[in-house]
Amino acid sequence: MLKRNQNDLHAINVFNISIGFLRVHMAGVLGVNLSLVDSNETVRSFLSGFTQRLSSEWKEFINTAVDTSKYVEVFTYNASGNQVTGLFDATVTSELKNYANENVLQKIQILAFRLRGTGNQNILFVASAESVFKGRNIKSYVFGMVGPKNLNEYIYFTNREIRPGGSTIYFVGADYIDGPLRSYDYININNVGGNPTFKGTIEVLGIRDRNGNIVNPTSYNQIANLQGTPPYRLLTSDDISSLSFQNIRDEYDLNIQRLVNTYDWVRNNTSILTGLKFNGDITINFNHGQGASNYDMKISQGNVDYIITWNPSPPFAKIRRQGGGPAEEFNFLFNGVVVATGNISIDGPTALSTYFVNYTLYAHGDVLIRDKIIPKSTYDHFFDAREHSSSAGIEVSALEISQIKDFLTSNEKSSLNIVARNNVRIAERLNNMKIFASLFAFDGAFTVDNYNLGSANGQLLVFGSIMQNLRGPVGTFNPSTGQILTSYKKTYVYDPRIVTAAYQPVGTPTKSQTLTIKMLGMAN
Repeated sequence: MLKRNQNDLHAINVFNISIGFLRVHMAGVLGVNLSLVDSNETVRSFLSGFTQRLSSEWKEFINTAVDTSKYVEVFTYNASGNQVTGLFDATVTSELKNYANENVLQKIQILAFRLRGTGNQNILFVASAESVFKGRNIKSYVFGMVGPKNLNEYIYFTNREIRPGGSTIYFVGADYIDGPLRSYDYININNVGGNPTFKGTIEVLGIRDRNGNIVNPTSYNQIANLQGTPPYRLLTSDDISSLSFQNIRDEYDLNIQRLVNTYDWVRNNTSILTGLKFNGDITINFNHGQGASNYDMKISQGNVDYIITWNPSPPFAKIRRQGGGPAEEFNFLFNGVVVATGNISIDGPTALSTYFVNYTLYAHGDVLIRDKIIPKSTYDHFFDAREHSSSAGIEVSALEISQIKDFLTSNEKSSLNIVARNNVRIAERLNNMKIFASLFAFDGAFTVDNYNLGSANGQLLVFGSIMQNLRGPVGTFNPSTGQILTSYKKTYVYDPRIVTAAYQPVGTPTKSQTLTIKMLGMAN
């Protein structure tokens, strides 16, 4: 048992070395810069030895989520014959050989496999260590899913809580934030009429009360319901300096262009996987499963429509161009990314857009949201035709939130990124608004147009994540009672699939040369 435990530790050490190697190969939104080749009989034998030691659940994951037909041999060392292959430089190779020889290891090996899905930026690493004890072969495996550090790791991530010249924006008693929260600033809380609820850890510079006073951390539980584990973490200057919104914006803007092409280019290169790029403003709506006019995405610009349907499933799609001349239609390989050099409006024939599979929308200007946006299968399971109306729609309770999270984890295969260089705006105030997406506003804010006019519109449910440079207002409240006066109360819920990167769209904003381990396991 002691020898097996030692061998497990060797496998862990080898795995850690492989992770260090991978970091410099992380190319942000472009994924992992590794060249995979077809698997051979040696790789299949390695996989067989690995998977037969796994539980049935892990076997199912490997079989369904990992593309084992191609691989990267990161490193292999056979002590017998002093054989070395792989990608490490001479220094790392020498250190690993010495490590193996000093610990009497017969073989160490690191293989990598890409996860399935056109947008998956993650790699499964499997590291093994093999030794012999009293004539018995001992082999240990450590495996982990590793990918770039995505920028939607928080339900709410803000650079500054108050825009220059803007008024203070508060969390109030009606607000419900379910997921990890981070702000590089002091968050402001007005708890007259009740404490806001934060179900995940809040990572902040600090908290200010309704009078602008800095709250002592020992009194945080008096001003907010902090239910995270731990309840809070105070950020340091090093935490804040490690991430520049401007650098992220510029890197993303450069790299996303490599994932898209113009309609004319796509028409002449239908066998190359790509997204679509438009000059100027466009309007998009999703209409999956909605009656006779069913389509997956319609992109409109002027009097021309580009209607996209999956044919039969991603990445195989069909596009029909109509208006402004003779209609034309062809099949192409679509990665789900749409970029506009102007603004993008999400606006369909009703107040509801239902989407299927995975998309990223990126506007150089603003994204204007005029529809409720819900994955079709989630809509079918939890909502009804009331969501088509701008004046109707249900308010989602805490119990229903828990049920939706369970459903997403087990059943939902569609996801959406809404990315703006400037602002993400709710441009039409629909009652009990619902947005199932990750929202990114690199220079601006997530906000509501005319947030301080009219009356209250119920609940704003964002089921996904929010990243914004500046915090934008989504409503007003009575500072004496806490009652919402105009626009929305906030219900922000973290999509649990983001942690595992399940069904991640192509073009999800990330930071290059960073990585995170999304899962880790051992088999022996």
